[in-house]
Amino acid sequence: MKHYLIYIYIVLLALVSCTNAPEPAPKGNGTLSFASLTRNGANAAEGIDQDLAIKVLDGNGDVFVEYRAGEIPRKIVLEEGKFTIQAYTENQDTWHTKNNGQGEPCYFGSLEVDVEYDYVTTVSMEVPIVNYAVTLTLPNLFEDLFKSYSFALSSGTRTVNIKEGEKAYFSVADGGFTYKLSATNTDNVSHSTTPITYRNVEAGKLYNMTYYYGTDANSGDLDIEITDDMETEDVPVE
Repeated sequence: MKHYLIYIYIVLLALVSCTNAPEPAPKGNGTLSFASLTRNGANAAEGIDQDLAIKVLDGNGDVFVEYRAGEIPRKIVLEEGKFTIQAYTENQDTWHTKNNGQGEPCYFGSLEVDVEYDYVTTVSMEVPIVNYAVTLTLPNLFEDLFKSYSFALSSGTRTVNIKEGEKAYFSVADGGFTYKLSATNTDNVSHSTTPITYRNVEAGKLYNMTYYYGTDANSGDLDIEITDDMETEDVPVE
């Protein structure tokens, strides 16, 4: 009988220990505040760029909340925890079709943040360009020597023709671009360069294809210099 009572006592102690185990504390809320959210390279004032949309992902990668372009509030209340902000322009799947197929800049970026209970987490975020641009510069008096020309750019499955000063946008994932200049001079003699592929491309760059005359301008011989600079846009943001 004595051993039986000891057994009951031990079981009761185990039940009491389980009952007194602390429950997980409920999560509180914190605040995410945007000091600035702009496109990198854009000439924009501090604030929220009206052309950017966002998704806020929780620790599992699920969308916790999202806002379309022009609808992002300055402050967002979230449960405390780790989140990822994805900011982007809404042309992710259509940028290459814009401007009659010449394309337009596409932006995407992400940032991990910790939201703490009863605390304001301030975020300043610049969203980078994920594609690149190509433009054309012709030598002086080119239009006096050549009555027509075409400048073809190919990358991936796209072929685009641009004029001097225009831009065409391409994806870095397509591994560079191929270019070819064809022109007809005032004597109706056609000239055409051999297609050349340029592969050393980076997101956010503007590649300027600058042609200049060879030793004899009247011969129609043209050489080329390729320079790169950061692609920028003059985009005012209110």
